[in-house]
Amino acid sequence: MLRTSDEEYQLTRKIKLGKMTMDEKFAPLANWINKAYNVVILNIIIDTIQDDTTRLQLIFEHEKDTAVFLLKDRFSLSSRKRKAIEKKYRDLFQDDVSKSILVLFYAFEPLAREEAVASIPIKLRNAFKQKFSETLWEVAVFGQYVTFFFFTNDALHSAEQRKQTIAIKNEYYALLKPLDRFNYFTLENFNSIFDSKENFDLNYDSNWRWYYS
Repeated sequence: MLRTSDEEYQLTRKIKLGKMTMDEKFAPLANWINKAYNVVILNIIIDTIQDDTTRLQLIFEHEKDTAVFLLKDRFSLSSRKRKAIEKKYRDLFQDDVSKSILVLFYAFEPLAREEAVASIPIKLRNAFKQKFSETLWEVAVFGQYVTFFFFTNDALHSAEQRKQTIAIKNEYYALLKPLDRFNYFTLENFNSIFDSKENFDLNYDSNWRWYYS
């Protein structure tokens, strides 16, 4: 699993920004993968890990691209597709292959969205929380998801009926969108969640780890 702080993400970010390009020796492999599976691959990174295993990291642009390589359960990778990519890699780089290959699939977009959410300045976040302090108990960020906690379930239901939740989402989105460097966010796909402190306390024992597990 990649994180926004990882070198692989930072290098791919520069490629997406046009500040650098993918290693040209991987272009034939990238073109083959794109054509064979109708996906968009941004970067390919190769290194060697324990026991002389070649780690082949494929970084696609969108989550839907990595989904192409999953089985119907949406959790397990297709061994057929993975082996096809491994075979193509061996064919192209016969003189630069160790005994085993570990193929990893990542998506750039979710990380870029997470980075944008995390980039909202603390000053603006605090101002937002202060503005809605009588309504919201907390605004919590987890990855690309933002959860707005009302104090009670009744308060949440009332806000939904009065469409106050829509207003809150719109206002927070206005803070986020200018930081969306790659234009991945729309108001519709902004992952805003509405919950209550009451639910957090009663069903998760006021424990953030349990809540986000």
